[in-house]
Amino acid sequence: MRVRTRFPNVFVGHLFSNRFPVGRFRKIFRELPFKVIYGNTNLETEHLLDVMRANIVKADFSIFDLSDWNSNVALELGLAQSLKKKPSKPYYIILNTRRSVNVPSDIQGIQRLEYTSYDYKPVAGLGDQLINFVLSKQYWIKKIWAAIPEADKGQKKRLMAVRILAHMKDHDQLTSNNLQTIIRGTRLRKNDRTEVVTILRELKLIRKIRGADAFTHGRKIYA
Repeated sequence: MRVRTRFPNVFVGHLFSNRFPVGRFRKIFRELPFKVIYGNTNLETEHLLDVMRANIVKADFSIFDLSDWNSNVALELGLAQSLKKKPSKPYYIILNTRRSVNVPSDIQGIQRLEYTSYDYKPVAGLGDQLINFVLSKQYWIKKIWAAIPEADKGQKKRLMAVRILAHMKDHDQLTSNNLQTIIRGTRLRKNDRTEVVTILRELKLIRKIRGADAFTHGRKIYA
């Protein structure tokens, strides 16, 4: 079976309302190497349903946040269930247990990722859950994990590597200023940062731009 080496295109369905923190939720996905297609939770016409169905079909897998039970997100989940024909195209349910109401009985048995915060706190953070249970299955992430042991500062180094790859989704270059932004809050020292960049270069995921203090794409890792 052919292994997909590019990072995935992901359909994400979530509630749009004043009570749902859309900005903080989407920030996590911006910082991870996913190409994201967001659902439109105001489905009013058959045409929009067709668009939604097509977007789910194009995605490698889907993620649905059911923290605030919403009929439109449930409809998107239903579309994904009806289109699920291959085991290689799964969907995930995520749930903020501080916000969630009772999930309907017909999907209570479905495995889901539970979180309590929109950050990378171990176990509790949405970012941590997505990295450990979704992103960790991706080809290049497995390679990076093998090169960066989890012990000591491993978790922070891995997060730095993931954020660098996410940065390359929408940028042609990675500058020293970009790196300073990426490592903010990690407390990684210069030798740690150098180690992560070296690993990504050895995997040919990034390469040095000749004559410049910057890096660019080493491989085509996004569709």
